[in-house]
Amino acid sequence: MANSILHGMAGFLHLMKEMKFKNKKAAAFGCYGWSGESVKVLNGLLADAGFEVVDEGLKNMWNPDAKQQEAAMEFGRQIAAAGLK
Repeated sequence: MANSILHGMAGFLHLMKEMKFKNKKAAAFGCYGWSGESVKVLNGLLADAGFEVVDEGLKNMWNPDAKQQEAAMEFGRQIAAAGLK
């Protein structure tokens, strides 16, 4: 939304930053309709909150089809594996 993220997500990430997590890994994902900037913005906010961003993220234009849904599942498996290292 407006080359950024929804205000609800911004507020949630602000809360996460205030909690001062340490040694946590994170990755961003989402669907978009226009610019697709949200994953990049989320990665920056996650890093600013002290998370180790383990992947550049996954984004999908509009509603995911079966192939894109499988790509999202694989992304989740990769992120889960990164958290075990």
